[in-house]
Amino acid sequence: MVLEVRKREDRKTNRVKKIRRKNLVPGIIYGPNTEPLMIMVEKPKLEAVLAHVSETTPITLKITDGDGTVEKTVFLKDLQRHKVNDSVIHVDFYEPMKGHTMHIHIPLHYVGKPKGVEKGGLKEIIHHEILVEALPDKIVEYIEVDISHLDVGDVLRVGDVKFPEGMDPLFDDDEVLVSILHKRAEEVVVEEVTEEVEEPEVVGKEEEQEEGEEEKE
Repeated sequence: MVLEVRKREDRKTNRVKKIRRKNLVPGIIYGPNTEPLMIMVEKPKLEAVLAHVSETTPITLKITDGDGTVEKTVFLKDLQRHKVNDSVIHVDFYEPMKGHTMHIHIPLHYVGKPKGVEKGGLKEIIHHEILVEALPDKIVEYIEVDISHLDVGDVLRVGDVKFPEGMDPLFDDDEVLVSILHKRAEEVVVEEVTEEVEEPEVVGKEEEQEEGEEEKE
């Protein structure tokens, strides 16, 4: 993936606002062996690249200044977006040191339907990505993990995953990535039975009334 950018000198706030009004996005390149370099890039070109990259995608920046053009291989590090319209207003690129490893989060793509799910179990994904250490040229877009063999009650741990050569996970081997849970017991609905309570019959009340009427006679 290639992106053309231009070097910029002035970091004042009013200058940055002028850049944005020209449909340009200010940005910066930095790294362990790189002096921070301020850049600007045409917004349409940046958005076109952003639609196809993630933080694991190496990007070749062609940087133009008064002395010509230089190229740097970088990774997308951070994006700032407008609070209202969500447009990109600033971009950070990270340039790793050649020959040195870097720490980066790699997405995990789980494939296959677990046999435990076929039996009615529930799949629970604990981690959708994993932090790894690798040389820049060993970084991949994602790691595909087959989970079709997992049965009810099984778990997939970091130690169960085969990582690409030259890539080391920074999680403990016992860390759980996916688990297949037992199906939740169905809730039993208890119907409330309303008992009809009959009013007690008052014994002797009518007899007393009859006796009173006889005495009057």
